[in-house]
Amino acid sequence: MTNPWTEYRGNGMGPNGTPVETRGERGRYLADPELVIAVNTAIAVGQPLLLTGEPGTGKTMLAWSVAAELGLGKVLEFHTASDSKAKDTLYSVDNLRRFYDAQTQDPRTKDLANYIEWRPLGEAIRSPDRRLVLIDEIDKAPRDFPNDLLDVIDQLEFQVPELGRAYRNEGPQQPIVIITSNSERQLPPPFLRRCVFHYIEFPRSQALKRILEERLGTDLPARLVDAAIARFQELRAFGDGLEKKPSTSELVAWLKVLQLAGIDADDLEKRKLSDLPSRGALIKTDADDRMIRGQAR
Repeated sequence: MTNPWTEYRGNGMGPNGTPVETRGERGRYLADPELVIAVNTAIAVGQPLLLTGEPGTGKTMLAWSVAAELGLGKVLEFHTASDSKAKDTLYSVDNLRRFYDAQTQDPRTKDLANYIEWRPLGEAIRSPDRRLVLIDEIDKAPRDFPNDLLDVIDQLEFQVPELGRAYRNEGPQQPIVIITSNSERQLPPPFLRRCVFHYIEFPRSQALKRILEERLGTDLPARLVDAAIARFQELRAFGDGLEKKPSTSELVAWLKVLQLAGIDADDLEKRKLSDLPSRGALIKTDADDRMIRGQAR
């Protein structure tokens, strides 16, 4: 059997030893060692992994990294809303389509199973293969959603009253569940007790360099990279704090623009924050822009 502590390595290499690119971006997702331990802990104990951290730290991308490295296929994503119920993660009934089919006397209307749509967690529980489920931004959901959700995950079984039957996980390995939260509100203590928790710290300078190399290549001018990271971190730490701090994806976009514009390290280092080139790639709110222009003189 595979040692659960080595299932996920976080090095961006797939099961066949080839690099796995980050979804929608060039380069691999390189996980911090503590994050790798958290993922493997969750797998080993069979509990969901609850990820928190500021936006842009890679919480959602981790799910795709784990699925790709372990060969679990496409991530089954559920995006939580303010009115979500645990049942919404399992299945839904397309009554509207059934109604329209009934108007044309379609014979499929005789079997309700034709109108069941399996949602991410329901699909993962029914699947004979191990799948990965991402429950994104759970802190947006009603208060009873987290505990109801974990009841289903604990049992790996659910009822479909409309069909008069139950479904349970019959696979050799249970689904992997990753849950993200932006900490907009406190989650219930019973829910927290039944998860493996990890807070993703914002990347430091060396980690940012690795990310830039993965996304933009290794032929970047070293001094420009160092200068861009330094100004980026200075901006993130500015004054009393920005309304929206720039994330790693915004640093990648900004450095790409700096290269295209021919900005060199000397020029970047001597500029005031209020005069940074293409500042709009980093600053995304009017309040933050006014604060930078008003105080960084």
